[in-house]
Amino acid sequence: MLKLPGSELYWDMSLGFAERWYCRLLGVPIVGLRIRLRRLLKLLPERATAILDAGCGRGVIARQVARRYPDAAVDAIDENASVQDMNRRISESLGISNCNFITGDLLNYQKQNFYDLIFSVDNLEHIQDDLAVLGNFYQSLQENGVLIVHVPHYYRRWPVFAFHRYFDVPWHVRLGYHLPELTERVRRVGFTIQSQGFSYGWLENLVNNISFSITAAKERRKFLYAVFFPLLNLLAWAGRWSRPKMGAGVWVIAEKKQLAV
Repeated sequence: MLKLPGSELYWDMSLGFAERWYCRLLGVPIVGLRIRLRRLLKLLPERATAILDAGCGRGVIARQVARRYPDAAVDAIDENASVQDMNRRISESLGISNCNFITGDLLNYQKQNFYDLIFSVDNLEHIQDDLAVLGNFYQSLQENGVLIVHVPHYYRRWPVFAFHRYFDVPWHVRLGYHLPELTERVRRVGFTIQSQGFSYGWLENLVNNISFSITAAKERRKFLYAVFFPLLNLLAWAGRWSRPKMGAGVWVIAEKKQLAV
């Protein structure tokens, strides 16, 4: 049931009957999440054995990564205990044995030199002390381990062409990051930058803006969104090959370099 991202949410009993079947047939109906997942899958290294999803939410990305690396152990951490309990039940229902859902706070979570891959997708903008979290990532990675971070850019196209400041989302502690700002933070805790760039090409950005106009990022007008989601997701999928020089998201791939002897 993992063929479409989020189709496993059919087993999430906190959702209504119609919502569960919608997910089963079409996958999770969140355009932005699907865009970010497609970007992440392109950035992932060829191999990994011990992985941390730092801020997993409903576990959609964690389970996709567990499927990508079937021989790896994937830890997925989130502070919402009830969501993590449901994530465990979903994994049990699907027989996913390599994904461990942990209830915890990224400000306090650290496993010394344990992981060879850590990824964090749209989480740092929720955390005031992002440097402390990045420092925990550094300590938790093995030497030569890889960190992938994706966050909202400070600017996005709105409504179609011109760039404006990112939306003021109530549960974000900052609007977003300038790319040099993100790379500076990652370097400051000790990482070496491998590559960096933008996500959300023109078409993906436009589709996400339409999505935001319907839901305001608060799951409003669910029926209307459900009607338009298949078309919106198809259009966003068509833009997946974009390599934007400016976009609504920024990403960094960094490495914990082996210490000189």
